[in-house]
Amino acid sequence: MATVKTFLSKTKNQLYLLILLATCLNMNTLSNEYAADDTVVLTGNTIVAKGIRGIPELLTSDLLYGICKKDVNISGGRYRPFALIVFALEYQIFGLTPFVSHLINVLLFALLIALLFQLLQKYIFKEHHPYLAFVTCLLFVAHPIHTEVIANVKSRDELITFILLLITSFSYIKYFQKPSAWIVIIGLTSFFLALLTRESAVPFIAVIPLVAYYFFGQTIKRSMQLSIPLIGVFIVYLAIRFSVLGFHNLSDKNVMNYPFLYATASESFATKVVLLFKYVSLLFFPHPLIYEYGYNEIPFNQLSSVSFIFSFIILLTLISFAFYSLKSKTVLSFCIFFFMITIFFFANFVIDIGAFMAERLLFQPSLAFCIIMAILYIRASRKYLLISSIVLTSIFTVFAFRTIQRNSEWKNDRTLNFADIAKAPNSVRINFNTANEYLILAAAEKNQTQRTDYYKKAVYYDEKVLSMFRHDQLVYIDLGYAYQGLTNYFKAGDNFLYAYRADPANPEALKRITFVSDLLYNEGNGHYRQGNTDSAIICYKKAIELNEKNVDAWHNLSKNYLLINDTINAKYANDTWQIIVKQTTN
Repeated sequence: MATVKTFLSKTKNQLYLLILLATCLNMNTLSNEYAADDTVVLTGNTIVAKGIRGIPELLTSDLLYGICKKDVNISGGRYRPFALIVFALEYQIFGLTPFVSHLINVLLFALLIALLFQLLQKYIFKEHHPYLAFVTCLLFVAHPIHTEVIANVKSRDELITFILLLITSFSYIKYFQKPSAWIVIIGLTSFFLALLTRESAVPFIAVIPLVAYYFFGQTIKRSMQLSIPLIGVFIVYLAIRFSVLGFHNLSDKNVMNYPFLYATASESFATKVVLLFKYVSLLFFPHPLIYEYGYNEIPFNQLSSVSFIFSFIILLTLISFAFYSLKSKTVLSFCIFFFMITIFFFANFVIDIGAFMAERLLFQPSLAFCIIMAILYIRASRKYLLISSIVLTSIFTVFAFRTIQRNSEWKNDRTLNFADIAKAPNSVRINFNTANEYLILAAAEKNQTQRTDYYKKAVYYDEKVLSMFRHDQLVYIDLGYAYQGLTNYFKAGDNFLYAYRADPANPEALKRITFVSDLLYNEGNGHYRQGNTDSAIICYKKAIELNEKNVDAWHNLSKNYLLINDTINAKYANDTWQIIVKQTTN
C-alpha cells in the first residue's frame, strides 16, 4: 500500500498510469471489425471513399448523404463535416483497415484522458484533494458506458468533440490568467470545429460559464458574459448549417426514427422523464448495455405510473439541491448542473434524436458521475482508508471487466446483435438485424440441416418484427428470402409482393417476385408430372399472381384445367397465354 501511495504521489505517474489503463482496457477492440453505424461514416459512405477529393462535398452535405445518395428527412439533419473529413483522410491513407480505425479511437481516448486529467489536476481541482482528479479520471477510464464511443468507429466524433471542448476549456482558463487574442482565437476555433464534429458540443455554451463560476471566482453575471463569444460562434455555425441543409420538412415521419410518434403529449413527457432517470441509473449500474434503444424496446409511461413519479421526484430533488447549493458552490451541485446541461439537450426534450436514448450520449455527462464517486471515496478514505480503497478497487475492477467484455461484443455486427437480442428482445431494429445475420449465415452454410435452422431463426425474428411493426418494407424482403430458403415459395412470394406494392420502385422486390414466380412454375410442373393436377393448378395460379406475364405458367395452367374438364378457365388461360405471346412477339 505504501509503495502504491508513493508511486501515485507524483502527478506524472498518475498521468502515465491513466494513459496506460485507457489503452490497455480497450486494446481488445484492435482485433474488432467494423460494426453497426460504421457503414454510415466509413465503410458505406461513397463520399468518404473519395478521400481528400471528397472533402468539398462533405462540407456541403448531410452526414447521411454519402450512404443514402439523397437528403435524409431527419429532425434538424446531421451536419458533421469535420468528423467525416477525419474519416476521409483515414481512408485516403489507410483505406478500409479495421485495425487502424480502432487504433485511432483508442489513441484518441488516451489523448482525451491525458487532457482531462491535466485540466482537472492543474486548474479545476487545483484547490481540492490532490487525488480528486486522478480518481475521477480512473473511473472515467474504466466506465463501461464509454464502450460504444470507443469500440464503435463511427462514434469517434464523440471523442474528437470532447477533445476539442477540452482545448476550448484550456483556452478560457488561460485567458482568465492572462488575456490574449491568440488564446481567444484558439478557443473559439476549437469550439467551432467541435460544433462541426457533433452537436454534443452545443451544451458547452453553458458549461464554460458554469466552470468559471464554480472554480474560478467569476460572478454569475461575468460567467454568463463569457458565453457571448461562444454564442457568436454558434450563430455562425447555425448559419452555415442551415445554408447547407436548409429546413427539413418532417411530414413523412416514421416511427422507426421518431419513437414518440404514436405517444400522446403526456405519454411522451412521462417517458422522457423516465428515460432521463434511466441515464442516471446506467451510470451507477451499467447493465444491460445495448447498442439500439429503438422503437418498442421501451414502453410508453403514463403520468400516473410509479416509474414516472419516482423518476420525477428524484430528478426534481437533484435539480432543487443544485439550485439550493448554487451560492455555496459545492462540487456536488456543479456535477448535477453539468450532467443536466450536457444530457438534457439530447434527452428528446429539445430535439428528437431519433431514438429513445443512446449510451454514447452519456460520454460527456458521465464525467459528473465520476467526480461525485471520486469525492465520496476521498471523504470516506479520511476515516476508513482500507475499506474505501477496497470499494474503489472493486468498482474499478468490475467496470474494467465489463468494459473489456463489452468491447468484445462489438467484434462485428453478428456478435453485437446476438449479444443484444437477449437484452433487448422487443427492439424492432435489433430483431431485424438479428434475422439478417441468420440469413447471411444460411447463405454461407453448406450443411442443409444447419442452413434450414438458420432460415427458421431468420423467419422467427422477422415475424417478430412484423408483430411489433408491420410497416417496414425491408423486413418483407428478408422474410421472403428466408421462406424461399425453406422452399416455402407461397409465403416467399407473398412477402416479396407486399414489399413491391409498398414500393414499386424497389428493383430488388420486382426481381425476387419474378424469380419466385418461376420457382412456383417449376413446382407446378413437378406436381403435374406426378399427376397432382389440383396442386399443379394452385402453383401455376400463384406464379401468375406474382408475375402476370409468366407465359409458361398460363400455358400449363390451361392444360391442367383441361385435365379436370374445366373448359371455361382453360379457355381463359389459353387466350391469355396467346395474348402474352403475341405481345412478346410484336
